[in-house]
Amino acid sequence: MKSIIQILADSQKVFINFTRIAIFIVMAWIGGLKAFQYEADGIVPFVANSPVMSFFYNHPEEYKAHKSIEL
Repeated sequence: MKSIIQILADSQKVFINFTRIAIFIVMAWIGGLKAFQYEADGIVPFVANSPVMSFFYNHPEEYKAHKSIEL
């Protein structure tokens, strides 16, 4: 049991570097998705229902399908 703990303690730097690489891959993946149209289409309901952001739409009647019933 002590040898397993020692092996894990000795490989701490490898695990830290693996974690850094994994975080970089996830952040690059999320950031890369921002360049595609379906990602922009996904936030339409949020912006159309936001009282702060809805003024960005020039033609709000086009986005009535995305409006919440409560609003």
